[in-house]
Amino acid sequence: MSLSKRDRKVQPSDGKTFPVDPIAEIKATLAIEVADALRRDFGDGPLQIKRMARLMGVNPRTVKNWLRTDNGPNGAGLIVLMRHSKAVTAAVLNMADRNIEGAAAKEAGSRRELRSMLRDLLDHLGPD
Repeated sequence: MSLSKRDRKVQPSDGKTFPVDPIAEIKATLAIEVADALRRDFGDGPLQIKRMARLMGVNPRTVKNWLRTDNGPNGAGLIVLMRHSKAVTAAVLNMADRNIEGAAAKEAGSRRELRSMLRDLLDHLGPD
């Protein structure tokens, strides 16, 4: 059966593109970030893979898939990873724009700047 001329074409001819799926993009980025963090904390040799699998209660094949970025961890797996790896925790918080250490430093800097501005204002107003 051939397609009629009225059927939808696979690619639009007017130059429009399909929208990017943000969740798929985040999943891919998460898989890469988790793999890099695991390599930093544990390494990626056969003994380290078995050690990670035992610590996290998963199959060694699952850990290999994480390291190869074939798959990223699911929600529960990610929480277990974050319990055992500071690098994974930092990577996830960084991806979520929740860098706690950076936020605390930024807040302290803002307080210092505000105090300085208040001192300058009080000096400008004089002793009255």
